[in-house]
Amino acid sequence: MRLIVASVVLLFTLSVVAFSTVGFAATPTYQSGTIGIGNLTAAVVAHTGEFLTGQINATGYTFGVYIGPGVSNVMIYHAHVFGASDHGILAVDTYGISIIDSNISGNVQHTDPAIPDNKAIGFYGVSNSYIVGNRITGSAGDGGIAVYSSSSLVPTGLPIPNVNASADNNFIADNYVSNDSQGCGIVVAAWGPGQTVANNWIFNNVVIGDLLTPHGPTGFNVGTIVVAADFPFSSAVDNVVLDNTVIGGLEDGIIVNAEAPGAADIGNEIAGNYVKLGAFQRLNNPPFDNASDLNLAPAPNGIAIYANLIPQTAKPAPPVAQGNVVVDNIIVDETIGIWAANAYNGTYVGNVFENVTTHFQSFYGVG
Repeated sequence: MRLIVASVVLLFTLSVVAFSTVGFAATPTYQSGTIGIGNLTAAVVAHTGEFLTGQINATGYTFGVYIGPGVSNVMIYHAHVFGASDHGILAVDTYGISIIDSNISGNVQHTDPAIPDNKAIGFYGVSNSYIVGNRITGSAGDGGIAVYSSSSLVPTGLPIPNVNASADNNFIADNYVSNDSQGCGIVVAAWGPGQTVANNWIFNNVVIGDLLTPHGPTGFNVGTIVVAADFPFSSAVDNVVLDNTVIGGLEDGIIVNAEAPGAADIGNEIAGNYVKLGAFQRLNNPPFDNASDLNLAPAPNGIAIYANLIPQTAKPAPPVAQGNVVVDNIIVDETIGIWAANAYNGTYVGNVFENVTTHFQSFYGVG
């Protein structure tokens, strides 16, 4: 019942947002400049209430659009953001940001070593915001869309973020994410001690990994949707991954994981998704990107729910995966359909398996 009601609310909300854009005047005045300390620059340094549209050529700039702490209610609509050395769009510690019906392509071209994570779109400590209807392709850095709690991943030199800022109540919907190398397609993660990501919706997106095509010149196109609690006593709670299409890549198609001592994944819902060839090109076991992920499935699989219980995470409190729901998904061409490791009180019903060797497999203990 929660999923049905919530999806109706989501669709209504998104239609209101799309309709409201008609009232904006498409005559923006862009301001570029240096940000923070050092050589960080942006083609557009946004201001509160600004409406951005049209071509944003970020060639020669660190970021395409930078939305700093407290700069709220920014709308990026029918824009083409391209050429940035690092993030195409970067927002930190704010709310009310809307990226709608835009083309975010060919960014993260010449990464700065001071920036530990680069996505085409990076939200750090951003809540109550929208990433809807965009085409996100050709990022050469760390994947497509990241919605993180405010964290150490915020580029060095930017204004110091609020280390307690969560990332809650965001809608990531109707996006096409493909050919974004070296990182996952969509990631919603608590990336700081005690921080949370909660009530985020990942809805009706298409995320494509490498499949059988040659890897791009900048590395592997991982694909995958991830909801994670990655730091000690962080949490990912009541997030919804609904009606997405995820095909190919190097990680499991959809992952909900708790990685650190006391980290918790609780009450997240994975429903109505189509997942094909998840982890199809996994390089080894453990997988290529994180050798500490010993509780990932031992073979390619579609959906994974796990608490990464290993000696390093067992104390002072083990990670927790509890009460997560996996329902009505279609999983195709996998060795394992659903993998649950150290996951308790979960619901796994109504899933359809096509050409899947083992429909459900679980593991409990230290990986």
